[in-house]
Amino acid sequence: MKKTLTFLVVMLLGWNIVISIQLYRVSTDKSSNQIQTTTTQGNVQQARVEINNDVTELVQKCENKVVTVTATLRNRSIGSGSGAIYRVDGKDVYIITNNHVVSDGDGAIVTFANGKEIKAEIKGLDEVMDLALLKVTVDFDAEAFTMADSSLVKKGEYVIAMGSPLGIEYQGSVSGGLISGVDRHMEVDTDNNGVADFDVSVLQTDAAINPGNSGGPLINMAGELIGINSMKISAEEVEGFGFALPINEVLPVITQLEKEGKVIRPILGISVQEIAQLTSFERSYFDIDKDIDSGLYIMKVTSGSPASKSGIKSGDVLVKFDGKACTDFKTFRTLLYSKNVGDEATLTINRSGKEKEIKVTLE
Repeated sequence: MKKTLTFLVVMLLGWNIVISIQLYRVSTDKSSNQIQTTTTQGNVQQARVEINNDVTELVQKCENKVVTVTATLRNRSIGSGSGAIYRVDGKDVYIITNNHVVSDGDGAIVTFANGKEIKAEIKGLDEVMDLALLKVTVDFDAEAFTMADSSLVKKGEYVIAMGSPLGIEYQGSVSGGLISGVDRHMEVDTDNNGVADFDVSVLQTDAAINPGNSGGPLINMAGELIGINSMKISAEEVEGFGFALPINEVLPVITQLEKEGKVIRPILGISVQEIAQLTSFERSYFDIDKDIDSGLYIMKVTSGSPASKSGIKSGDVLVKFDGKACTDFKTFRTLLYSKNVGDEATLTINRSGKEKEIKVTLE
């Protein structure tokens, strides 16, 4: 009996030692990953955890490719936005931003992620697409974004926006979200007369885009530039409605700005009025056929223009452009600007109640 009790006591002592060793190891492992801070409330443990994931690595990869653009007028700051490094040629750095970021000034200053501020040359502006190209010469190594193919962007794809919302003090801010829609169209009024002049294709995202983000990059998870953040819908009942110009639409404009300093778009040489906007008196005065309820009434044809050379006359009604209905001026301008100088377009016109097709070479 005594031998049995002695054996049990020895076993219990051994088991107690094993448990004590295990508890000590667990305690040691936890303490290696924690800071113990004593407060009036007792001991507070703070974990030493360093988070690294795909997004943090993406931000580190891209942040030096994003700049702040400050517009100046007579050497005074009048506003700021963001920009994306588009191309690097030796020490010359080319930066994309929005036209509205710099158009009200006579100069611009670019601030890089390393804090360097450099006066920029404005290579060209395009009011129609709201784009501008800047050039600066640097004394350090700069890196440009890889341009994506924005036609491959999918709804639901995760993206980040980078820039300087509300000013340079928030330079390098990052917001993230999804592509909410592709191939959206926003109306653009270039002359601020309250009437839309044409539609521009945009990517819709719920990534936060605030004043100051304009001109900055919208970036996919491969670190590629898929768009230039340009606008948002601001209303009390609206949240997360931002828009970026797809890079496929941006690059042809930027290429022309770099080469020509401006974008050369085709002209047709006609002045028009929407049929739907004419009063019954005006329809009668212009002798417009009663069966025509849509289209563009051609008020004037410029002498020597492509329209004049092809035989289009005042009083004709433009019904279709390359087979697509022209019900308003916005649609007509959008279709016209989708063409290049030298392209041929087929116009369907109604003349004296009869439709005919006329081919025009745009200039």
